[in-house]
Amino acid sequence: MELEKLEKVKSALNCASPLISEIEKMRDAKLIVFFCLKPINSGVAFKLHRVLRTLKSVENLDILIESGGGDIDAASKIFKMLKSNCKKLAVMVPFYCKSAATLIAISADELVMCKSGELGPVDTIVKDPTTDIWIPAHSIKEAISFIEETEDPLVKLSMADKLPPLLLGAFRDAQNAAKQYLEEALKKLGNNREQALETFTTRFLSHGYPIDRDLCKSNGLNVIFPNDELEDKICDLHAIYVGLMMDMKTDEIMIIQASGKKCIEINGEDISASV
Repeated sequence: MELEKLEKVKSALNCASPLISEIEKMRDAKLIVFFCLKPINSGVAFKLHRVLRTLKSVENLDILIESGGGDIDAASKIFKMLKSNCKKLAVMVPFYCKSAATLIAISADELVMCKSGELGPVDTIVKDPTTDIWIPAHSIKEAISFIEETEDPLVKLSMADKLPPLLLGAFRDAQNAAKQYLEEALKKLGNNREQALETFTTRFLSHGYPIDRDLCKSNGLNVIFPNDELEDKICDLHAIYVGLMMDMKTDEIMIIQASGKKCIEINGEDISASV
């Protein structure tokens, strides 16, 4: 990466560090920033593991998440890694924690949601076994629904050809896995479990529907509304990474930052050692 861009990354991380420390003091918890605008996968989980190893086990662990989701197996792996490193895990959501990333959030002991924070229905991405291309599961679901609803046999045949059996099998596996993970995560809600399960799966037609903090709380999740001072610091911290993303002119960016350790990847290039 060119020197000018590296300096921008260093400057952003240096601005973020004191805010991380201030939030840690206010929350009496260790804080990890997980700003991941690439799909969550096993490689992302491994890089988070590298940062976690330097923290050792702590009493309270907070993770600030900005993510559009990805592979639900990797998301579950991430939650289990985080939980194994602490007694109490809290997920902070300043803005956007969707799809498979929502699984991490609702599995946590505590959910700290800012006014603009949102979760979403838990869907996942499916790897086409024949092309190795990742496809949003909701797109496959919509295609299946369209085929089932149309009465034109030529359209049915044409669309069916674009949905090979192996892809449909992978889609069914992903659906079943998402339901299993959700049932496990929501077991703690007792009588609210079925209502929450519907909210995070079938209740909303749009995969991108914003499930805000009021809706999360009404479904029985342990949602914390931060006070004004904490909210400002969380949002200021989040804004640093968004600003860096804009400076880099890319949305293919992953930043995992904790005090003393960081993992940075931009446009597929790991620049952690350079910053």
